[in-house]
Amino acid sequence: MRVLVSSTSGHGHVLPMVPLAQAVQAAGHQVLWALAADARPLVSDAGLTTAPSGPTRAETDRMREKILLGMGDVAPEDRGSYVFPRLFGGDRVPPMVADLLPLARAWRPDLLVHEMGELAAPLVGDLLGVPHVSHAFGGANPSAQLEAAAAGLAGLWRSQGREVPPYAGAFEHLYLDICPPALQTVPMSHIARRQALRPGTYAGPDHVDVRSLLDDGTGRPLVYLTLGTVQNRAPLFREILGAVAALDVRVLVTLGPGADPSALDPQPPDVRVEPYVPQSAVLPHTDAVVSHAGSGTVLAVLAHGLPQLCLPQAADQFRNADGVERAGAGIRLSPHEATPAAVAEGVRRLLAEPELASAARRVGAEIAAMPSPEEVVGVLEGLVRS
Repeated sequence: MRVLVSSTSGHGHVLPMVPLAQAVQAAGHQVLWALAADARPLVSDAGLTTAPSGPTRAETDRMREKILLGMGDVAPEDRGSYVFPRLFGGDRVPPMVADLLPLARAWRPDLLVHEMGELAAPLVGDLLGVPHVSHAFGGANPSAQLEAAAAGLAGLWRSQGREVPPYAGAFEHLYLDICPPALQTVPMSHIARRQALRPGTYAGPDHVDVRSLLDDGTGRPLVYLTLGTVQNRAPLFREILGAVAALDVRVLVTLGPGADPSALDPQPPDVRVEPYVPQSAVLPHTDAVVSHAGSGTVLAVLAHGLPQLCLPQAADQFRNADGVERAGAGIRLSPHEATPAAVAEGVRRLLAEPELASAARRVGAEIAAMPSPEEVVGVLEGLVRS
């Protein structure tokens, strides 16, 4: 079986797909991953073959900035619905089709697997008569987002002699759902065929011993603070970090690959600021997490049975935070609620209230019971045979 994987360039969109791609390759199949040229190391470091396709990160950032300039006073919780159809269902799709279609024609895949932010693959699969599978990067996208994306892509599909299907073709064959039911906040009636898949991510080629970063011998709780790779603004970080660092805890902060830790200087000895540390190395040593509620972080934290304080800023983070709060596995503070005092109180609660940790462990058990990537490879093989 020859499987062509395609994605956008963001860490949160790429890394959740790596475990399945590795499992497909380990089962003896061929895998080729199409993504932006400057994002290829994210995948090639995992032992997977890549091909350059679609706009670079810098080009995507410019597209995003242009869209944001026209957004006006859209509320933070509504920005995802504004941006998604214009970016992932708009500006970045034509250049991706221009690269992905000739690549697919030359490589002749048996199956296309694309993440939900990469909507060129359904058109390419339709043109080649090849089944295509949508891989979630978190909870399900609301149907209205995909309906808007389909409307925006109708002209592109017609230029190829096709009519755009419902939801931009994202669910024509199969949807791989990495969100446990306890966290799902979006109705799923628009998805005809769904296969659960245990969420995972790729930690990188090097194992990091986090204890060497923070083990001070005191046994005090370790709080991990991250705002992801997009919402990692230093002023916001400084306010939140100041509130957490004032508690009797150790703190590990990650700013994102390439970020400058000195932007938050000076810090007390109990605070360690790093550009990036794999969450798989951090979380086994962590007592509580403060984050932007990005999908990858939320799922990884709950897979480890840890309570979390969610500070959503944009996109699907608000839905993720709602799911965490509804499950009883953490606390949600909206942007106007996330004062230093409220953040400090939220962390105190995470460390003091056993009900939050117990609920997080229940969701973690639900995640552990989901089918593994190796099991889902068999489903993909059956889809190709059929």
